[in-house]
Amino acid sequence: MLGAEVMVLLESCPLAALIVNAAGFVVFANSEARALFDGADTLHDTSAADLLPTWPLDRPDGSPVLLRDRAGETRNYNIRVSPYPGSSEPITVVWIETGVPETSAGLAVREANLRLRYVIEMLPEAVCVFDAKDRYVLWNQKYADLYADIAEYLTPGIPFEEILKISLAGGSIQEVVPDQDAWLSERMAKFRQPVSQEERQMKDGRWLRYDDRRTPDGGAIGMRIDITSLKQREEWLRQLFEANPMPMLLCDGDSLAVLEANHAALQFYGYERSVLLAKAVCDMHADGQREEFAASLRNLDSDCEARTVWRQRTAKGQEHHVLIYVRLLNDGGDRRLLLTIADVSDRVLAEAEANRLAHHDVLTGLPNRMQFYKALDEALKPEADEGFVVVYCLDLDGFKPVNDTFGHAAGDEVLKMTGERLRSAAGGHLVARLGGDEFAILVKTKGQADTGLADRCISAFDEPFRIRGLSISIGVSIGIAAASIIGSDREMLVQAADRALYRAKADGRNTWRMTEAETMPALVKAR
Repeated sequence: MLGAEVMVLLESCPLAALIVNAAGFVVFANSEARALFDGADTLHDTSAADLLPTWPLDRPDGSPVLLRDRAGETRNYNIRVSPYPGSSEPITVVWIETGVPETSAGLAVREANLRLRYVIEMLPEAVCVFDAKDRYVLWNQKYADLYADIAEYLTPGIPFEEILKISLAGGSIQEVVPDQDAWLSERMAKFRQPVSQEERQMKDGRWLRYDDRRTPDGGAIGMRIDITSLKQREEWLRQLFEANPMPMLLCDGDSLAVLEANHAALQFYGYERSVLLAKAVCDMHADGQREEFAASLRNLDSDCEARTVWRQRTAKGQEHHVLIYVRLLNDGGDRRLLLTIADVSDRVLAEAEANRLAHHDVLTGLPNRMQFYKALDEALKPEADEGFVVVYCLDLDGFKPVNDTFGHAAGDEVLKMTGERLRSAAGGHLVARLGGDEFAILVKTKGQADTGLADRCISAFDEPFRIRGLSISIGVSIGIAAASIIGSDREMLVQAADRALYRAKADGRNTWRMTEAETMPALVKAR
C-alpha cells in the first residue's frame, strides 16, 4: 500500500507521523510517533482513537490538541491531517508537531514537574505523590519496584484506595491482612491523617516504615522505607542484651526509671519483670547509698568504668557487693543509661578475709602484732583526745610443759581458750596475740590504769582448761605501763610494759606489776 520511498521519507521526517486507514487503525508510525506514544517497535493496528482522544480529526490548519504521552505528560501538540494522495482507499496522514510554543507559565509548570520527577527518582526511598482527592500523581521507580504486584495498575489519576482494593482482590498484597475490610478502613484512616508513621512487617519477613504526610494543598506524600536491616540489628542487639549472663538494666537518664531488664537481672534481683520495671535503678541500693548513686548517674556526661563497690539488696533482702559499668546512650534525643552489674561479693569477702588474716592471728582469731601496733599508733596520735593509753603485756605461766607433756595440739587448744577468756575479761578493749604465749591488751582511758582489769585476767585462769578429758592448769603474768596520749612514744611504752612483766615473773608469777612513774618520766604524767 505504501511505497518504500514513502516510508523512508516518513522515517526521516522530524515530525511524528501516523498513517491511519479508513477503519481508523494505524497502518504505519514513524520513529518519532513511536517514541511519542509508547516507545514500542510499532503502533501497527492500534486504534487512532486510543492515541488521539478527539479522533476523527479535521485540522488542516495545525490547531493544538491536548495529548498525554507515554511518560504521562499532558501538553498541547499541533496536529495537521491530510488525505494520502494516490491511494485506492481513504487513508489519512496525521502530522504531530512536538515543538508547540508554550506560554512562560506553562513552561515553568512543566519544568517544575520535571524537576520534581528528577528529585523523587534520586531519593533512596520509595516515594509517591497524591493529589487532594487521594489520586496518584507521581511515583518513582523504587516505589514501582517495591510494589511490583500492582505496578501495572499505577497510572496518574487512579485513586489510592482503588489500588489497595486491587491488591487485596488479587491476593498479592505484601502485608499480613487477617481482615480485609477492617484493614482497608484502618489503612485509609491513617493515610488521611496529617501525619501517619508506622512500621509493618511484610509476608516475606521484610519490614517497611510507612511515612505519610499531608501537603498544604490537601494532597499527600508517602514514603516507604525498607528497615529490614535496622530491625535485624535491633533483634540481634535485643538477643545479645537478653542472653548476656551479666545482669543488665536500661534506664531513663533523667528519672532513672528502669525501662528494660534482661533475664540475668531478673534472676539476680529476684523480682518479676513487671515489678523491676516499676522501680528506679537506685532502689536496689542499700540505705545510705541510694542518693549518692542517683546523683552520680545524673551527673554522668560520658561512659563510666566501674570503680566504686556498691551494696545492693535483692528481693529477699540478701546483700551483694557490685561493680556497675555505665554506658551513656542517646535514643532520638532522649538520654538513656545502660548499666551492667558485676557481682563481686565473693571477691570482697575474699579481700576482707585476706585483710583479716593479715592483721589477725590464725589460731585464736585475735588481732596480731601488726594490728596491735597499728591500733597503738592510732591511740597515740597527737589529734587524739587528752587522756592515757595503757598497755598490758601478758605472758602465760607454765605453758611450755603443756606442749612438752600433752603435745602441740593440746597447746593450741589452750591458746584458743586463753584468747576467749582474755576477751571476756577485757570487756571490749583490744586483746592481741603477739606471738607464742604472749598476749597484749590496749586500753584508752581518761583516768589512771585499771588494775582491776589485770586482776580479772589473772582470775580468768583460776579454772583449769578441760581438753580431751584432761585438766590443765596454767597462770598468767602481766606487766602494765601507762602514758599520756600527748607526747608519748610507742616503743618506750611497750618496753616499759615488758619491764613490768619481767618484774611480775621475778616476783613469783601469776601476778601483775606496773611500771613505776619515776622510772619512766617521759611516759607517765601526774594528772
